[in-house]
Amino acid sequence: MKSISEIRSLKRIFILLIVSLTVSVIAAFIYVYNDSKRDRVNDLLYTAKVIKSYYELSFNQWELSLLSVGNRMVEIADPQERLDYANKALEVYEDELLAFGFADTSGKVLTFTGNAVNDSLPNLSDSENTKRSFDLSLDRKGITLGESYFFDNVGDWILPIRVPILNSENEIVAVNTSAIDYKTMVSELDRFGFDPHYQVSLINKDFGTLQLVYPLDSKDYDSILGSSANVYQNVDTLQRDGESFLFYSEDPNSDYEFISASTSIDVVNHQLVVSVNNLFIVFEFLNRFKYIFLVYVLLTVASAFLYGYMKRNLARSILELRTERANLKSIFESTSSIVGLFDREKKLVEYNKPFFESALATDDMKLHKGMDVLAKMKHRENVEVFRSFFDKALAGEKVKKEFTHPGPEGDLAFRFTYNPVYDGDQVVGLTFFGEDITKIRGYQQKLESYNKDLEKEVEERTKELQIKNEELEEGYKKIQSTQQQLIRAEKMASLGILSAGIGHEINNPLNFIKHGAISLKEQLEKDHKGHDYSEYFFAVEEGVRRASTIVSGLSHFSRAGEAMDEDCNLHQILENSLTLLSNRLKAKDIAIRKDFAAEKFNIKGNEGKLHQVFTNIINNAEQAIEEKGEITIATCDGPNGLSISITDSGMGMSEAVLKKILDPFFTTKEPGEGTGLGMFICQMILDEHNATMNVFSKENEGTTFTITF
Repeated sequence: MKSISEIRSLKRIFILLIVSLTVSVIAAFIYVYNDSKRDRVNDLLYTAKVIKSYYELSFNQWELSLLSVGNRMVEIADPQERLDYANKALEVYEDELLAFGFADTSGKVLTFTGNAVNDSLPNLSDSENTKRSFDLSLDRKGITLGESYFFDNVGDWILPIRVPILNSENEIVAVNTSAIDYKTMVSELDRFGFDPHYQVSLINKDFGTLQLVYPLDSKDYDSILGSSANVYQNVDTLQRDGESFLFYSEDPNSDYEFISASTSIDVVNHQLVVSVNNLFIVFEFLNRFKYIFLVYVLLTVASAFLYGYMKRNLARSILELRTERANLKSIFESTSSIVGLFDREKKLVEYNKPFFESALATDDMKLHKGMDVLAKMKHRENVEVFRSFFDKALAGEKVKKEFTHPGPEGDLAFRFTYNPVYDGDQVVGLTFFGEDITKIRGYQQKLESYNKDLEKEVEERTKELQIKNEELEEGYKKIQSTQQQLIRAEKMASLGILSAGIGHEINNPLNFIKHGAISLKEQLEKDHKGHDYSEYFFAVEEGVRRASTIVSGLSHFSRAGEAMDEDCNLHQILENSLTLLSNRLKAKDIAIRKDFAAEKFNIKGNEGKLHQVFTNIINNAEQAIEEKGEITIATCDGPNGLSISITDSGMGMSEAVLKKILDPFFTTKEPGEGTGLGMFICQMILDEHNATMNVFSKENEGTTFTITF
């Protein structure tokens, strides 16, 4: 019965283990799903905010540009001259705007780029779609987007823009009407690089129509634009984050449910919606969960194997124990054990046949009741030992001893047990139980041998578990390393997007300044023939050129992509980095000494990442110089490859600091002024280019970075 109970207990333990694993997996299932959904929701809200900020900035920029062009066109009375000006203005914005138009307050188009002056231009009030966006712009006295429509002249869908021109009395005197084509909008959204499963929709809240759906082929627009916008309006808010909110909706083009983040673009009274299919969240969750499920399956299989192994071993042990018990029972039943009962005077009261035969064989003594056994023992050397056992038992102590006694064919091993016999609280005698354990000792030796074998097997299993544990720890370290690289990649990607956006936005006003300067110069020379105004406009042109150079350097610094096969001019990269940091170097009166090699200094690599390395090192050199100082940049083609050294006259570093500069998150700056990732990322980029970096520095003697490709 006990063996069956043990097997049942083992089975219950196994079932409890499987249930615990299953509950843990279910809990992990719920947690990972909620975590995946929460990450996707936060990313949707964040993406909506980023695109909203971009569009508000873009629409403000377009409104200012179109107001400037419109105000100038109001001043020009001659139709041909006005058309020429509009065409020139369009050249400045040809990468963003499709056309410039100029209409009076009745909607009559007076000028439209790409048309002759005598062409019969339309009235915006003739078409219902163009009329209501035109009327809305008059009511709002601000920038208004019309409804998207297919424009045959460009063979694509466009989005009209109306900007009223106001006089000093805040009265509308004309309307600048322009357009953005679908390809431009798609190109702008492509630069964000957000998840390809996302769908971006731009909705006109005044007309209840879709202005833009991305990504979507333009041939499908006629089946999407229009009343399909209703699916995004009048929805219940699930989660709000500032001006953005979350809701569920049915995809108008399929049977699947979408989760969407929405926010308002107040500049143009539009609603921006970023959506993702719920199935994508499920697939994303399953991709995360599959490793947990795999571990669960492996643990379940391992537990089942362990259960079977332990059950077999337990059954084997139980069988052996039953065999031993059966043997003992057989011994008792065949009276092979020695049993005797003695009174307080140590006289024999009762005995069994094995006791009789044993006493006769070992001591040539015939037992009988009332006999003083100790007095008749042949082997007198053992009498006092047995007498002490008797005395202890009669004193109330249970005595159990193993004893070797001479036998007819050699020594015999016995286990003797002396138990006191009570009558109430009084000891009235003792029971003597003698067991021939000669065979049992043999069994013990076997058990000891089995125990050694078992210890050896446990030791081997322990070593295997240690190896598996080391493998798991190594895998965990790799996961941590991968996570840190993802975090660094995400930070650098965000910095690249920000730099690219800043460069793009700076180029617009630079082009406008350049175009305005050219137009002003031409007008002055036209009005005052014979006068040369070039010297007056030289400063403006030089300023635009220098700003363009800085923007160009910024664009090199922020170049996206992971390609390692670009032609990289190291001298030009160093020049670009110095250009980006020129203001800070001049502010501290830091002199730049350049000792560049005469030959070409080109390698294959990633230009954007190399800009990041040299800009970071030169920036560190500038920060190391407290006041006036010097930075020397030297290049040479040595026996080990192309070598670049950057030396500053700054404060230098101690040996303790020098040993840690490549450690992630190590910084000597005040909290909040540095992340401690700059040199770590530089080292990672140089490793990608198979380059080495050596640093030499002493306190108050400056620092030298030497990079060898």
